[in-house]
Amino acid sequence: MVSGTLEAVRSTTTNDNSVVALCDNSSAIRGRQIVVLEPRNAGGPSALDFISVLRHLTLTAETHNFPTGVAPFPGAETGIGGRLRDGSALGSGSLVLAGIAGYCVGNLHLDSLTLPWEEEWAYPPNLAHPRDVLVEASNGASDYGNKFGEPVVSGFTRSIGVTVGGERREFVKPIMFSGGIGQVDHRHTEKGSPLAGMLIVKIGGPAYR
Repeated sequence: MVSGTLEAVRSTTTNDNSVVALCDNSSAIRGRQIVVLEPRNAGGPSALDFISVLRHLTLTAETHNFPTGVAPFPGAETGIGGRLRDGSALGSGSLVLAGIAGYCVGNLHLDSLTLPWEEEWAYPPNLAHPRDVLVEASNGASDYGNKFGEPVVSGFTRSIGVTVGGERREFVKPIMFSGGIGQVDHRHTEKGSPLAGMLIVKIGGPAYR
C-alpha cells in the first residue's frame, strides 16, 4: 500500500533502469561502462590513467514562465541557470552536457506577416510582447548556457492565439521550458550525510539586482 504521491509514482518502476528518480535535483537512468582519463591522485597534481567506470545518463527539466514573461532575457537566463544548478547537484556532483530550450507564446503580430486569426487583443502591461519573448529569451538562454560551456542543441517554439467558442485561447503568459542532459559517475549518485560542525554557505542572492 503506497502512502503518498511520490511513492505511487515510484511503485510503477519495475526494473533497475532508474538509478536516481524522485529523490534529488535531477534524475538518472542506467548507462554503461566507459573508459575515461582520470588523475591518479584526485587530491593534487598527478599522472593521468585510463580507467573503466560506470557512467549514467542524467536528465533535468523545469519551466521558468513568469520571470521570462516579465523580463525575457534575464528570465530565460535564470531558467537555464537553475536547471544547470540542479543538473550539476545530482548526488555528490554530475556533469552537464547539452541543453534544450522551448517557448510557447501568443500571437506574434509581425509587421511583415499578417495572419487572419491574429486579433488585436490586449496584453498585460507587465508582460513582454510575444515576439520580444521569442527573441530575447532565446538570446538569454543561449548566453547563460554558453558561459557554462553547455550548448543549446535542440528545442521548440509554439505561437498560438485563437477564438474558440467565443473565448480567447492564447499563451498570454509564455512558457519557457529548460531541459538538459548530462552524465554522472556511479560512485557519485548518492549524497553524503552531513556531519556535526559542517558549515552552510549561501551563494548568490535575489535575481535582477
